[in-house]
Amino acid sequence: MIQNETIDWTDDSRTPIVLAMSSNAVVIPTAGLRGARWPGLALAAALAGIAVPITSWSAAYGVAVSPLVVALLLGLAVAQVRTLPALVEPGLAFACRPLLRTAIVLLGLRIGLRDIAAVGFSGVAAIAGVVGATLLFGTWLGRRLGLSGNQSLLLAAGHAICGAAAIAAVDSVLRAKEQEVVRSLAMITLGGTVVMLLCPLLGGLLDLSPQVYGFWVGGSVHEVAQAVGAGFARGEQCGEAASLFKMVRVGCLLPVGAVVAVVVARREHRATRSLRGLVPWFVVGFAAVALIDAAGLVPAAAAGLLRQLCTVSMTVAMAALGLKSSVRDLASAGLRPLLVAGATTLFVSLAALGMALLVAR
Repeated sequence: MIQNETIDWTDDSRTPIVLAMSSNAVVIPTAGLRGARWPGLALAAALAGIAVPITSWSAAYGVAVSPLVVALLLGLAVAQVRTLPALVEPGLAFACRPLLRTAIVLLGLRIGLRDIAAVGFSGVAAIAGVVGATLLFGTWLGRRLGLSGNQSLLLAAGHAICGAAAIAAVDSVLRAKEQEVVRSLAMITLGGTVVMLLCPLLGGLLDLSPQVYGFWVGGSVHEVAQAVGAGFARGEQCGEAASLFKMVRVGCLLPVGAVVAVVVARREHRATRSLRGLVPWFVVGFAAVALIDAAGLVPAAAAGLLRQLCTVSMTVAMAALGLKSSVRDLASAGLRPLLVAGATTLFVSLAALGMALLVAR
């Protein structure tokens, strides 16, 4: 017969769970569980794994969508169904910061500096002009409509460069509020999807040449997958041109990341003047990886695996960000982020079309 049966369910990072039955006691430590990263990482990875076949399925029906976006939406959906246990928090936090920053470094393998050089000075300068003008316009408009400085810059960066990846990269420097990041990602997804669907239709109506159309799509559509999909919708030549100009735009992550880092450092009155103190390690790593790849020092097989690892890591990070977010927070933002996103999408589309007609004939 069991006597003096007591169960102490105390559960924090310092106190074990104690099951005392008569004179025997079983001690179950919980510090390892509470601080472990694997439960949260496993949950985010599972959603990322689901996002990949959904992306392939949608592509088979002619709808180009980034796995990053699908993973984010899946994470948001799961987070609204039930409150997640504290057990997954360490892993989600790890995915949203260190894992994401590692993915940004590996993103340097996707730039293709040698291909960018083939665009020529005028093409690179035109794309840089579109990116710079969009950053200024989006940030200015966001502030004018009452958005925070971080929210305005996140939206502007997503529209100016490469959607979710740009927002994630800039947020790694800004450390904005999670709801601001999620709102920006939601707005960029909506705007990019609309532009992706409209570009092939408008390109046909305007009778644009493959080079002009490719510049326009690569210079205006937000996500890489969306730009590639909109480009190839009008043929292989258009798709190759759109992919090339989009990579030029992605390459702007480096200077933009460095400028944002300097601005944030000055805003926070940091005393250091060294490059190491101003530019985050992952921005420097992004540049270094791009240069190493351009020099041909990365074997093709290894580069392919690392590019896949970049996509997987970033997809897991987006799923984790969705899991840490709330749709109520997204809805509480009101119409202002939507207005900024819509106006900035229109601005970058018109700016890219104007530049395309000037330099891409």
